[in-house]
Amino acid sequence: MLSQSEIDALLAGSIEIEQSDNEGSVNLAELMDQKVDKSGKTESEKQVRPYNFWSPDHFSKDQMRAVELVHEDLAERLTNSLPTFVRTSMRPRVVHTEQGRFHDFLKDLPEGSLFHIVNLSPLPGQLIITISPDISYVILEQRLGGQSIGGSKIRVLTEIDQYLLRGLIEHMLNDIKAAWSKVVAIEPSLDDSTTNQHWVQMIMGNERVMLITFELNLNNVSGLMNMYLPFSMLKPIANVLKPHIWFSGRKEKQIDYQARQYNLNNLIQVNLPVRVFLGNAKCSFYDLSNLQIGTIIPLDTKLQQDVVVQVSNKKVFIGKVGKLGNNYAVQITDEINQNGD
Repeated sequence: MLSQSEIDALLAGSIEIEQSDNEGSVNLAELMDQKVDKSGKTESEKQVRPYNFWSPDHFSKDQMRAVELVHEDLAERLTNSLPTFVRTSMRPRVVHTEQGRFHDFLKDLPEGSLFHIVNLSPLPGQLIITISPDISYVILEQRLGGQSIGGSKIRVLTEIDQYLLRGLIEHMLNDIKAAWSKVVAIEPSLDDSTTNQHWVQMIMGNERVMLITFELNLNNVSGLMNMYLPFSMLKPIANVLKPHIWFSGRKEKQIDYQARQYNLNNLIQVNLPVRVFLGNAKCSFYDLSNLQIGTIIPLDTKLQQDVVVQVSNKKVFIGKVGKLGNNYAVQITDEINQNGD
């Protein structure tokens, strides 16, 4: 422990800091008396970057760029599909991406905003979608056959309004699925639509999210559609969130073994017609008209000759005719090459 006199001497610069043998000594007073720029910051302070432990960067810029690319592709898909819903041309485009806490973004939304809660199974968490009121009313009027030119007075959304806007989100689900298909196989579904901010806040909690903002232009009116993706949803696919994977598509198909087994179980219960052709015979119309019970028709095949087994009107197997107990039977001996058939 230093005495007060040693501390004073150290601050005065009379004590030097010892360095290694090949380095000179450093005067502490000179070290503290650094040049200060016009902003009042020293050279060492310029190199210091603040770090917020409350909101650290969980994902790299490449990962965020991959998510942005997915939604740029979604915007292109919506350009083709949304006009069939709103009955006029409409071209969404991604204009902004940002990371932050959901409750901070929630403060910027107007009261009465309609929140659409979407599941992207099998990913955890829920995606939140909102559409600004100014463009929502234009979409509603256009959907109901009107020709809105904007300037409508903002009002409270009725149940019919909410139902129609819910239909818009449901219309988008296939495009969301297709846009994500190059990264991960998902099955989007609309879980709920609500104007209750407190309920949405309870669902999302203090979740850190990525905000993707789309600009929507309709009948000379511009509005925004926001998508809030929680990091808990993106974390399981963090290793494939890379721009080059998006451009090249998924490297390998993800096999859903549960769905495969489900389909196999359903196929097992399907009944297919099976026919065995024992041979051919030629007879005159006179002989055919005189056929009676017990009449024997000779075939052009020998007793030990192979026969063709047809499944669902398609030649599939080769077999031999025989008996199994008291029943006639066919033993499968070979498979017919479908390419050469």
